Amino acid sequence: MNERALLNDTLTLQEDPLTLRRSGVMNMRRTTAVSAIAVAATLLAAGCGVGSKSSTKDADKTVASTAALSGSITFQTWSLKNDKFTPYFTKLIADFKAAHPGTDINWIDQPGDGYPTKVTSQVTTGSLPDVVNLPPDIAHSVAKTGNLLDLKKNVPTLETDWVKSGLSAYSYQDVDNGASNFGFPWYLGTDVSYWNKAMMAKDGLDASKPPKTFDELVAQAKIMHDNSGGKDYLMSRAPGLGDIANTGTKLLSSDGTKFAFNTDAAAAMLDKYTQAYKAGYMPSNVLDNSYEGNYKLFTKQEVAWTTGGGNAITSMQKDNPSLVPNMVPSPALDTAPLYVQGISVASKSKNLPLALAFAEFVTNNDNQVAFLKLAPGFLPGSAASANDPAYSKSDGTTQGDASVIAYKDMQTAVNFTPPIWTDAMNTILNQEIAKAMTGKESAKQALDNTVNQANGLLTQ
Repeated sequence: MNERALLNDTLTLQEDPLTLRRSGVMNMRRTTAVSAIAVAATLLAAGCGVGSKSSTKDADKTVASTAALSGSITFQTWSLKNDKFTPYFTKLIADFKAAHPGTDINWIDQPGDGYPTKVTSQVTTGSLPDVVNLPPDIAHSVAKTGNLLDLKKNVPTLETDWVKSGLSAYSYQDVDNGASNFGFPWYLGTDVSYWNKAMMAKDGLDASKPPKTFDELVAQAKIMHDNSGGKDYLMSRAPGLGDIANTGTKLLSSDGTKFAFNTDAAAAMLDKYTQAYKAGYMPSNVLDNSYEGNYKLFTKQEVAWTTGGGNAITSMQKDNPSLVPNMVPSPALDTAPLYVQGISVASKSKNLPLALAFAEFVTNNDNQVAFLKLAPGFLPGSAASANDPAYSKSDGTTQGDASVIAYKDMQTAVNFTPPIWTDAMNTILNQEIAKAMTGKESAKQALDNTVNQANGLLTQ
């Protein structure tokens, strides 16, 4: 599946908490974006086509304050012009223009398919919109060409008015040593753990005291396995990049240009997964094509743990209403993953004061909260939303509890996936993990192979 920023569906449970597999969410897998925009960056640096080396300095611009905004800009979103969201954006733009007479906002929306390619074309032709909706990975590629404004240099309240976890997703170690920021967090998501309390109780476990860490998960998976005679499962997926990061392993080198996650800690984690797999603590087919996915197995009540967004209980009402009374939410294991979409400003905009003012307006607290009323399950990137009872206080229902857990998790969640990580690399990782878990090679060798091959792809 090619994840797109559709937002046409609410968040649902995902099959893998480490790579976003939801309908209508963020964190796009983006081989095309990384490679194509990287080519654009090379062209710019070489002085070919549009721009030259000096063009990369545009990101360092400081936007001068102005008493009155005027003129026009173009605002680009990603697959959000539809019956659900068009009225919102129409009003948003009208409100901004009313507050700033003499301004005009030209709203364009790009289809879900081919968005990275479209952005690449806009970069190479010098036609990137003034204000543009970008996920962190595509923003990273564009920032490397010097085409995004450094918000840290231009927004004094950046770190107080927007969620820190979301801001971190738009700072890159290989761009200005991570000292710059290239996106306002706009709508975010994270994972909540969900447990089947009936299955757990049957096998001697208490869903009110669920695992909080990976090690605790394995320990309780053993109890469920032993007490059920190997018929029930708590674990039901292979590890991925997020599991590696949760060992404390840095996925990238210090300069952010290469992968370096083949550590002893990561190998030890993979060894634990391998041992759990061999012991029968998870379904035997989690490594082959017959595997239905963690969400499907949880829905069918064949496994007792899965992860999903803060509104997964509401979503489950459609998939299996009989399961809902048995769903118990808890914080994600270890550190929660972060999924984020943001709003960036083109550094080469011919009207930077207006572009920056509108980007801030789109992502201010009132407008974010209003936007997310149309998209249940997503979370606002504005810091002031912490004072909103809708996010900070449960209504006493299990769904309300899950929503608050998700919001709290989001504050410290981490965008584990490096911006230079691609689908092809993820396929390699999955293949190597399968080899390790089936005893064809050691955990360390699997990680070494993955890192070497992934770094090789970076040079192509």
